[in-house]
Amino acid sequence: MTFVTVELDKFTLQELDCQTDLQKLIFTMKTIHTHTFTNPIQFPKFWDEDWLKVAIDELDSRKMTPDEKASLEILIARNAEAVKAESRKVKEARDSENLAVKTATVTKALLKGLDIQTVADITDTSLDFVKSVQRQLSAN
Repeated sequence: MTFVTVELDKFTLQELDCQTDLQKLIFTMKTIHTHTFTNPIQFPKFWDEDWLKVAIDELDSRKMTPDEKASLEILIARNAEAVKAESRKVKEARDSENLAVKTATVTKALLKGLDIQTVADITDTSLDFVKSVQRQLSAN
């Protein structure tokens, strides 16, 4: 693990001299709290980069009261839980779709008269799965 310590007062690069992401970040950290920008045209162009917007939001959150920070953390946690729930729904939908495709493929192979071992081998499914599809076909 490496720790980098920067004395912001000693960082002297100007906006136009900042080329690397590290230089842009240090410039932002030094500038964001020492200057008041009244006109968006005054913002450095690189502040439009997505990763720096996140860093600026983080710096802004450090000015929050404890209650504001707690509310923000609750909001972030709720959003994270919502994202997880949506990811689960997407995974379940894909799994369901994959099962439907496998069932259809096994059904076609069985209807063509292939034996269950061959069907299991070519569809990359278990013998039990092929047998369950075969039972469903027999029941219909």
